[in-house]
Amino acid sequence: MANLSKITEWNSPQGLLLLQRYAMYGMTQKEICDAIGVPERTFRRWCHQDPRIKQAISSGGDVAVAAVANALFKKAQNGDLGAICFFLKNRDPAHWSDHPEMRGQDGKVVFVDDIPAANPAAQPPAGSEADQPDHT
Repeated sequence: MANLSKITEWNSPQGLLLLQRYAMYGMTQKEICDAIGVPERTFRRWCHQDPRIKQAISSGGDVAVAAVANALFKKAQNGDLGAICFFLKNRDPAHWSDHPEMRGQDGKVVFVDDIPAANPAAQPPAGSEADQPDHT
């Protein structure tokens, strides 16, 4: 019965607002559980039982991510090279990735392991006539 009274404390309008605020501060689910004094397993059950609790945590987390993204964007606009690189690599990885994907003619990603090794027997030996420029 103690758990039932505990959930009613946190699914009240004031409780939901506080849970949302915890998530807005960037607290993890574990940290929130520690703060409100319930085990993580109980809290996960509450999230399934009452969608308002899950929504409060989710919307609070969304606000936190938006605030950090906005701060990153402002740093990038002010010329912070690290912020610029991070922003571009995450927002436009097709053009700004450190590890661009190689694509075959069929458009599928080609992995290095899939590229056939060159046949060393077919390569002319170093210093042979094939390596010499033609001056004629």
